[in-house]
Amino acid sequence: MFTALASAATSASGPPVARLLVIIVLLGFGFPLVRKLRRTASERRKRRWIEEGLMDPPAIDPKASSPSE
Repeated sequence: MFTALASAATSASGPPVARLLVIIVLLGFGFPLVRKLRRTASERRKRRWIEEGLMDPPAIDPKASSPSE
């Protein structure tokens, strides 16, 4: 009875390295995707707020765009 439980427990779980690799791959694809989606949503929201007059457009500063010396 104990051998059946032990074999069932070991057969159900995969190697921990494989699980870790799956998590790393999922995070490797998921994290940049979520960042891009959040950035896109933020830009669209700011653009909509500017169009509706709820927010002033960003000031164009020539000093900000030029590289510092």
